[in-house]
Amino acid sequence: MCWGLDVGDGWYDLIDALCVVIQNHVDNELRRQAYDLKTGRITPDDIRSEEVVQVVAVQVKEKFGGLRFYVNGCDDAVRGMIDMAESMSFRICESCGGPGKPDGDGWISTLCDPCREKRERRRIERMASPEKLP
Repeated sequence: MCWGLDVGDGWYDLIDALCVVIQNHVDNELRRQAYDLKTGRITPDDIRSEEVVQVVAVQVKEKFGGLRFYVNGCDDAVRGMIDMAESMSFRICESCGGPGKPDGDGWISTLCDPCREKRERRRIERMASPEKLP
């Protein structure tokens, strides 16, 4: 990804869990295709990997207070997983991972009350003495 993960640390567990379930889905699709109905065995030589596309994240960011997870190579099941994670992000503080909620003032962000207060204090300090802070 050229932009990397452009989200706060609080969404790390959500993104990690999403990646795990997506990869499990892809792996299960490969196994399902290789399962021999006659013998009841998985035959690795029969895996048609060209039919199962590896899902690749191309951009992960925050937009309008929620997670956006853009990928190449997804099917309807993966799209549903991504939609669920994006919906959950509106209830998780992007900064600390605790329960959060979006605000509607200016730049929308999903934060818990303590993280929102901390951000506001930093903003006020920067405005009071801009030469001291980067």
